[in-house]
Amino acid sequence: MKALGDQDARWLSLGEAASRLGVDEATLRHWADTGRIRTFRTPGGHRRFLAADLGALLQRETPRVEDLGQLVERRSARVLARSPAKSLRNRPWFLALDAAARKRARGYGRQLFGAIVRYMSEPQARRALRVQLLAHGRRYGREIRGAGLGPAEAAEAFGFFRGLVLKLVTEPRGRGGMLDETQIRTLLEVSGLLDEIFGAILHAWDSEGSAPRPARGDAAR
Repeated sequence: MKALGDQDARWLSLGEAASRLGVDEATLRHWADTGRIRTFRTPGGHRRFLAADLGALLQRETPRVEDLGQLVERRSARVLARSPAKSLRNRPWFLALDAAARKRARGYGRQLFGAIVRYMSEPQARRALRVQLLAHGRRYGREIRGAGLGPAEAAEAFGFFRGLVLKLVTEPRGRGGMLDETQIRTLLEVSGLLDEIFGAILHAWDSEGSAPRPARGDAAR
Protein backbone atom coordinates (compact mmCIF):
# COMPACT_ATOMS: atom_id res chain seq x y z
CA MET A 1 0.00 0.00 0.00
CA LYS A 2 1.33 3.40 -0.97
CA ALA A 3 2.36 5.57 1.96
CA LEU A 4 0.47 8.83 2.25
CA GLY A 5 2.39 12.08 2.01
CA ASP A 6 1.90 14.89 4.52
CA GLN A 7 -0.67 16.62 2.29
CA ASP A 8 -2.58 13.41 1.51
CA ALA A 9 -2.77 12.55 5.20
CA ARG A 10 -4.37 15.87 6.18
CA TRP A 11 -7.83 15.83 7.71
CA LEU A 12 -10.22 18.42 6.34
CA SER A 13 -13.41 19.78 7.78
CA LEU A 14 -16.70 19.57 5.88
CA GLY A 15 -16.36 23.15 4.64
CA GLU A 16 -12.74 22.71 3.56
CA ALA A 17 -13.49 19.46 1.76
CA ALA A 18 -16.55 20.90 -0.01
CA SER A 19 -14.52 23.90 -1.17
CA ARG A 20 -11.76 21.69 -2.52
CA LEU A 21 -14.25 19.58 -4.46
CA GLY A 22 -16.21 22.59 -5.74
CA VAL A 23 -19.55 21.42 -4.32
CA ASP A 24 -21.77 22.70 -1.53
CA GLU A 25 -21.74 21.15 1.93
CA ALA A 26 -25.15 19.52 1.51
CA THR A 27 -23.91 17.67 -1.57
CA LEU A 28 -20.82 16.44 0.25
CA ARG A 29 -22.91 15.24 3.21
CA HIS A 30 -25.06 13.26 0.77
CA TRP A 31 -21.99 11.73 -0.84
CA ALA A 32 -20.67 10.70 2.55
CA ASP A 33 -24.01 9.28 3.69
CA THR A 34 -24.33 7.20 0.50
CA GLY A 35 -20.78 5.87 0.69
CA ARG A 36 -19.41 7.75 -2.28
CA ILE A 37 -16.60 9.13 -0.14
CA ARG A 38 -15.35 8.09 3.28
CA THR A 39 -15.99 10.31 6.24
CA PHE A 40 -14.82 10.13 9.84
CA ARG A 41 -16.37 11.65 12.94
CA THR A 42 -14.62 13.54 15.68
CA PRO A 43 -15.64 12.83 19.28
CA GLY A 44 -17.83 15.92 18.98
CA GLY A 45 -19.64 14.47 15.96
CA HIS A 46 -18.04 16.67 13.29
CA ARG A 47 -17.22 15.18 9.92
CA ARG A 48 -13.63 14.92 8.76
CA PHE A 49 -12.37 13.94 5.31
CA LEU A 50 -8.98 12.59 4.30
CA ALA A 51 -7.28 14.74 1.66
CA ALA A 52 -6.16 11.62 -0.22
CA ASP A 53 -9.78 10.51 -0.60
CA LEU A 54 -10.72 13.89 -2.06
CA GLY A 55 -7.86 13.66 -4.54
CA ALA A 56 -8.96 10.22 -5.64
CA LEU A 57 -12.54 11.41 -6.12
CA LEU A 58 -11.43 14.38 -8.20
CA GLN A 59 -9.20 12.23 -10.37
CA ARG A 60 -11.88 9.62 -10.88
CA GLU A 61 -14.92 11.79 -11.63
CA THR A 62 -14.10 15.42 -12.44
CA PRO A 63 -12.87 16.39 -15.94
CA ARG A 64 -9.74 18.52 -16.08
CA VAL A 65 -10.16 22.29 -16.13
CA GLU A 66 -8.65 22.49 -19.61
CA ASP A 67 -11.38 20.16 -20.91
CA LEU A 68 -14.11 22.82 -20.66
CA GLY A 69 -13.51 23.93 -24.25
CA GLN A 70 -13.77 20.37 -25.57
CA LEU A 71 -16.91 19.82 -23.51
CA VAL A 72 -18.54 22.95 -24.90
CA GLU A 73 -17.67 21.96 -28.47
CA ARG A 74 -19.14 18.47 -28.02
CA ARG A 75 -22.35 19.86 -26.50
CA SER A 76 -22.68 22.47 -29.23
CA ALA A 77 -22.72 19.81 -31.93
CA ARG A 78 -25.48 18.00 -30.02
CA VAL A 79 -27.53 21.19 -29.58
CA LEU A 80 -27.34 22.11 -33.26
CA ALA A 81 -28.35 18.59 -34.27
CA ARG A 82 -31.64 18.86 -32.37
CA SER A 83 -33.35 21.42 -34.64
CA PRO A 84 -33.19 23.91 -31.74
CA ALA A 85 -35.63 26.46 -33.20
CA LYS A 86 -38.60 24.12 -32.76
CA SER A 87 -40.21 26.28 -30.07
CA LEU A 88 -40.16 29.32 -32.38
CA ARG A 89 -41.76 27.64 -35.37
CA ASN A 90 -45.33 28.31 -34.28
CA ARG A 91 -44.81 32.01 -33.65
CA PRO A 92 -46.74 34.20 -36.14
CA TRP A 93 -43.71 36.30 -37.04
CA PHE A 94 -41.62 33.20 -37.74
CA LEU A 95 -44.33 31.66 -39.92
CA ALA A 96 -44.54 34.92 -41.87
CA LEU A 97 -40.90 34.67 -43.00
CA ASP A 98 -40.30 33.21 -46.43
CA ALA A 99 -37.98 30.24 -46.98
CA ALA A 100 -35.05 32.41 -48.10
CA ALA A 101 -35.28 34.62 -45.00
CA ARG A 102 -35.40 31.57 -42.72
CA LYS A 103 -32.37 30.08 -44.43
CA ARG A 104 -30.40 33.30 -44.03
CA ALA A 105 -31.45 33.55 -40.37
CA ARG A 106 -30.29 29.99 -39.71
CA GLY A 107 -26.99 30.81 -41.39
CA TYR A 108 -26.42 33.88 -39.22
CA GLY A 109 -27.45 31.96 -36.12
CA ARG A 110 -24.98 29.17 -36.83
CA GLN A 111 -22.20 31.67 -37.49
CA LEU A 112 -22.91 33.39 -34.18
CA PHE A 113 -23.16 30.08 -32.36
CA GLY A 114 -19.91 28.76 -33.80
CA ALA A 115 -18.02 31.95 -32.98
CA ILE A 116 -19.29 31.95 -29.40
CA VAL A 117 -18.26 28.31 -28.97
CA ARG A 118 -14.79 29.30 -30.15
CA TYR A 119 -14.87 32.25 -27.75
CA MET A 120 -15.47 29.86 -24.85
CA SER A 121 -12.98 27.23 -25.95
CA GLU A 122 -10.14 29.49 -27.17
CA PRO A 123 -9.45 32.14 -24.49
CA GLN A 124 -6.37 33.39 -26.33
CA ALA A 125 -8.50 34.41 -29.33
CA ARG A 126 -11.25 36.21 -27.43
CA ARG A 127 -10.33 39.76 -28.39
CA ALA A 128 -10.47 39.04 -32.12
CA LEU A 129 -13.58 36.88 -31.74
CA ARG A 130 -15.39 39.65 -29.86
CA VAL A 131 -14.87 42.00 -32.83
CA GLN A 132 -16.11 39.26 -35.17
CA LEU A 133 -19.17 38.55 -33.03
CA LEU A 134 -20.22 42.18 -32.84
CA ALA A 135 -19.89 42.41 -36.64
CA HIS A 136 -22.09 39.30 -36.93
CA GLY A 137 -24.61 40.97 -34.62
CA ARG A 138 -24.75 44.11 -36.75
CA ARG A 139 -25.27 42.09 -39.93
CA TYR A 140 -27.98 40.06 -38.23
CA GLY A 141 -29.70 43.25 -37.06
CA ARG A 142 -29.86 44.56 -40.62
CA GLU A 143 -31.11 41.18 -41.85
CA ILE A 144 -33.98 40.90 -39.38
CA ARG A 145 -35.09 44.46 -40.09
CA GLY A 146 -35.07 43.69 -43.79
CA ALA A 147 -37.18 40.62 -43.10
CA GLY A 148 -39.82 42.81 -41.45
CA LEU A 149 -39.19 41.89 -37.81
CA GLY A 150 -39.52 44.47 -35.06
CA PRO A 151 -37.48 44.80 -31.84
CA ALA A 152 -39.84 42.57 -29.85
CA GLU A 153 -39.47 39.70 -32.33
CA ALA A 154 -35.72 40.22 -32.47
CA ALA A 155 -35.57 40.06 -28.67
CA GLU A 156 -37.61 36.84 -28.62
CA ALA A 157 -35.41 35.16 -31.22
CA PHE A 158 -32.20 36.27 -29.56
CA GLY A 159 -33.49 35.27 -26.13
CA PHE A 160 -33.96 31.72 -27.39
CA PHE A 161 -30.46 31.77 -28.89
CA ARG A 162 -29.02 33.14 -25.65
CA GLY A 163 -30.62 30.28 -23.70
CA LEU A 164 -28.96 27.70 -25.96
CA VAL A 165 -25.55 29.29 -25.48
CA LEU A 166 -25.81 29.54 -21.70
CA LYS A 167 -26.86 25.89 -21.44
CA LEU A 168 -23.46 24.96 -22.84
CA VAL A 169 -21.78 26.53 -19.83
CA THR A 170 -24.22 25.84 -17.03
CA GLU A 171 -24.45 22.05 -17.26
CA PRO A 172 -22.14 20.85 -14.47
CA ARG A 173 -18.98 19.10 -15.60
CA GLY A 174 -18.89 16.70 -12.65
CA ARG A 175 -21.66 14.73 -10.99
CA GLY A 176 -22.19 16.96 -7.99
CA GLY A 177 -24.74 19.21 -9.62
CA MET A 178 -22.68 22.37 -9.07
CA LEU A 179 -20.81 24.69 -11.42
CA ASP A 180 -17.09 24.95 -10.85
CA GLU A 181 -15.11 28.19 -10.68
CA THR A 182 -14.06 28.04 -14.34
CA GLN A 183 -17.63 27.62 -15.52
CA ILE A 184 -18.91 30.49 -13.36
CA ARG A 185 -16.20 32.81 -14.67
CA THR A 186 -16.95 31.77 -18.27
CA LEU A 187 -20.69 32.15 -17.69
CA LEU A 188 -20.30 35.74 -16.50
CA GLU A 189 -18.03 36.65 -19.39
CA VAL A 190 -20.20 35.02 -22.04
CA SER A 191 -23.36 36.57 -20.57
CA GLY A 192 -21.76 40.02 -20.86
CA LEU A 193 -20.69 39.26 -24.42
CA LEU A 194 -24.24 38.21 -25.35
CA ASP A 195 -25.53 41.52 -23.99
CA GLU A 196 -23.06 43.34 -26.26
CA ILE A 197 -24.11 41.28 -29.29
CA PHE A 198 -27.79 41.98 -28.66
CA GLY A 199 -26.98 45.67 -28.31
CA ALA A 200 -25.21 45.54 -31.69
CA ILE A 201 -28.25 43.83 -33.24
CA LEU A 202 -30.67 46.48 -31.96
CA HIS A 203 -28.34 49.34 -32.86
CA ALA A 204 -28.05 48.05 -36.44
CA TRP A 205 -31.83 47.56 -36.61
CA ASP A 206 -32.45 51.10 -35.35
CA SER A 207 -29.82 52.79 -37.52
CA GLU A 208 -31.35 51.80 -40.85
CA GLY A 209 -33.46 54.93 -40.69
CA SER A 210 -36.68 53.71 -42.25
CA ALA A 211 -39.64 51.84 -40.85
CA PRO A 212 -39.41 48.08 -41.30
CA ARG A 213 -41.53 46.62 -44.04
CA PRO A 214 -44.26 44.31 -42.75
CA ALA A 215 -43.55 40.61 -42.77
CA ARG A 216 -45.68 38.53 -45.07
CA GLY A 217 -49.00 37.89 -43.42
CA ASP A 218 -49.01 41.18 -41.49
CA ALA A 219 -50.08 43.17 -44.55
CA ALA A 220 -53.27 41.16 -44.85
CA ARG A 221 -54.43 41.93 -41.31
